[in-house]
Amino acid sequence: MKMQFRFMIIVLMLSLVISACTTTAPTNPATTEGTIVIRAGTGDGGDGLTPHQQIIMNFEDLNPNVIVQLEPVSGRDYYARLLTQLAAKAAPDIIQIGDDAVPSFVTKNAFVPLDTYLKDSNFDTSIYLPGLLDPGRIDGKQYLLPKDYSPLAVYYNKKLFDAASVPYPVDGWTWEDLLATAQKLTLKDASGNVTQWGIQLPAAWTTGFEYWVAAAGGSLISEDGKSFVGAMDSADVVRAVQFYADLYNKYQVAPQPADMNAFGGGNSEFANGKAAMMLFGRWPQGGFKTNPNISLGVVAPPMDKVRANILFWGGFGIAATSKEPDTAFKYLSYVSGEPGAQVWKDWALPAVRSVAESSGLSNDPIEGVWIGELNHLVPRAYTFTPYWNETADPALRKVLESVILDPNADVKGLLTQAAKDAQAALDKLGK
Repeated sequence: MKMQFRFMIIVLMLSLVISACTTTAPTNPATTEGTIVIRAGTGDGGDGLTPHQQIIMNFEDLNPNVIVQLEPVSGRDYYARLLTQLAAKAAPDIIQIGDDAVPSFVTKNAFVPLDTYLKDSNFDTSIYLPGLLDPGRIDGKQYLLPKDYSPLAVYYNKKLFDAASVPYPVDGWTWEDLLATAQKLTLKDASGNVTQWGIQLPAAWTTGFEYWVAAAGGSLISEDGKSFVGAMDSADVVRAVQFYADLYNKYQVAPQPADMNAFGGGNSEFANGKAAMMLFGRWPQGGFKTNPNISLGVVAPPMDKVRANILFWGGFGIAATSKEPDTAFKYLSYVSGEPGAQVWKDWALPAVRSVAESSGLSNDPIEGVWIGELNHLVPRAYTFTPYWNETADPALRKVLESVILDPNADVKGLLTQAAKDAQAALDKLGK
């Protein structure tokens, strides 16, 4: 019995030694039996998740060893949640953000620079339409690739133009043409009450207002990103604010905002067939096309001193905390490249030129306007400072609210004070 017991002990010890010798190193937690799992974070929700899901399915079919987990985070806390995840080194491998958040995220070292990946993979960045790489580039380095975008344009309702025998607006029109057209299409009843407005404007929407500043030849901040004084209070910006305010109050061709705190002012006159024109981005276009009150046309925004437009943009980057950056870039180049654009084109404007052209969107009488406006982009103010949202944005919003609500507002005085307030905030944050 003792000999048998000793033999069993020896066998057990040998088996443990053999097991220890053949044990492999711990696997990456993101991999399981050769399968790599990466996470893709997005602020989209609802139907907006459908193209993401389709692109992921297509990618996984081509890459059976990769699983892409889509992580939608809807709501206002999206950026705050991402920053928390980044701090905890638990962020998704792929992160989607909007253009105005790029400077602050890059300043916080949230993204992997893509230049080496782009070079080593021979990724051809010339596939993109004009201006669509710029929002993802900081200090000469590319951090994000484009997802979707929209410049501004003027929607117009052909039904109302036809009823009033007013010619449709055409490319190359001016602020004076806009005013004259809006005046002809603003109708009143016998009591002087407005029954139809010439144009619906987006109230105190500061980012949208940058178009007016650019068209007037102005800028809200100096090129070196250090001065609001001398820029925000310049004669060109005063002209832009005054003309915008006059459309509401002096000429009374635009309805007052239904809700100053709502996106775009909360108005619904254009959708209800009670406003002939509307200045906005492409986002509500799908609903306008099927709206029985509207026979839709789209035209470029009017020019003043210069022809100008601004861009609203979303893109994807690789989180600096990603444990699988190579695989993440493989998916990034797919979702932001031609294969992804083939799916995006059914939901948004495609960023890839060949897809826009082959699908006929570039020559479409409506979609072609949006794509064509990429040739007239000017940089938005946030590109000059990572502190735009904390400094100048609230100051400019206060000005716009004041001039819209008060017909006697001192535009120059308000802008002078706004520039000083923004400058003080910038000087404090920039130290």
